[in-house]
Amino acid sequence: MPLSEPRRFRRLLLRALLLPLTLLLLLAAVLLWEVGSLLQAQERARRSQVTLTQVERVRQLLIDRETGMRGYLLTGNPAFLEPYQAAGQRLPQAVGELESGVAGEPVQESSLEELRERWRDWEQLATRQLELFRKDEDWQSLMRSGAGKARMDAIRATLDSIIAEEYRRATLRGLEAERAGHMVLGLGVAWALLVGVLLAWFSRRQLLALARDYESSLAQVRAQAEALRASEARLEARVAQRTTELSSANRELESFSYSVSHDLRAPLRAIDGFAQALREDEGERLSPGGLQLLGRLQAAATRMGQLIDDLLQLSRVTRADLEREPVDLGALAASVAEQLRQQEPGREVTFALQPGLVVQGDARLLRVLMENLLGNAWKFTSKRSGARIEFFAETVAGVPHYAVRDNGVGFDMAYAGKLFSPFQRLHKATEYPGTGIGLATVQRIVQRHGGHIEAQAMPGEGALFRFTLQEALP
Repeated sequence: MPLSEPRRFRRLLLRALLLPLTLLLLLAAVLLWEVGSLLQAQERARRSQVTLTQVERVRQLLIDRETGMRGYLLTGNPAFLEPYQAAGQRLPQAVGELESGVAGEPVQESSLEELRERWRDWEQLATRQLELFRKDEDWQSLMRSGAGKARMDAIRATLDSIIAEEYRRATLRGLEAERAGHMVLGLGVAWALLVGVLLAWFSRRQLLALARDYESSLAQVRAQAEALRASEARLEARVAQRTTELSSANRELESFSYSVSHDLRAPLRAIDGFAQALREDEGERLSPGGLQLLGRLQAAATRMGQLIDDLLQLSRVTRADLEREPVDLGALAASVAEQLRQQEPGREVTFALQPGLVVQGDARLLRVLMENLLGNAWKFTSKRSGARIEFFAETVAGVPHYAVRDNGVGFDMAYAGKLFSPFQRLHKATEYPGTGIGLATVQRIVQRHGGHIEAQAMPGEGALFRFTLQEALP
């Protein structure tokens, strides 16, 4: 074999290695640039959520200031001035933070300037009303004129326009991030195909000239091509994984609803507090119809508070980390049953609870599960004499199933598909109170434990809820 041919073969191998390496380096550079764009889009989306939170904070402080002033004017109680004054101290900082968050955005800056002007108008009117009240002059005519409400409505409208604009921008940024992700995936696949095509063409052109003398070398080159294609497949899988992770991170933006639920508590407490103050201070002057409406208002506030609590519990169940340990479901059921008896000692209910049902799971979440299932059975047997509630285990196809059965009101299986959806109810709230969150929470807990839950019932003949718990990653 002439000396020149091995040298030529080495040059061929060198070119065969340099070409894919160069293309892969270029691909890596392009991917890094695209990933940087994705991270920038995600950061812009995060800034939008921060801005929305800041807007809601400003809105809440304005509400505290307005309700505090009204409470003081209506009752003369200086305690109502505490939230009014506290909100007045925090508002400038909150508005300043919002202004910093929207800096460089002309539309939002214009809306914020309009907000400041309307806020100043409202503050001047509020100061005037307080001065008239303290001088024992006619402040009521100023309130009846509706000037304060009109100014606060204008402020709310401005805040709503800021929120709408931020939602619009967040939506556009989300679409940009999605398009960028698709571009990363498409570019990666296209570039990988280009690498394969160019490499195949180059190798074929060079190796045909040496095929007769270098069969073994040709086999090695083919092996290298297969390894390169496997590397390209792994690269595609990594790109797809990064895209999935980005989508998951974007979905986590939905967790801002958790903070919104928290923020709902302040106006709810104000509504209930003012209603109670009105009942105590003006109850003798109100007509029976007015007192009835006031009672309905307080009952609605109480129901809203319960709904917020249930939503927060559902959020915690969905997001909390699982801590697996041995848990005795029978003991949990007995504890919940005793708690229910203490809450309504006058009821006669027979419990049949199977003891010693030990499973592997999160003790805190499983207690929530038993509280909801047994609590439902307790509630829906409240209008039946001889009420009976059972908890037991059975094996179906070699898999342990756990069941809660009652002889209560039951339900029509035609509507069973709604059972585990939040806010869905099969009975009127006037007959059986509740928020429609309990069974949705139960389903989330069972799914977190790798199981499933199903229901069977007939109207007037009770209901059966059967679920499984299996080993699953948290």
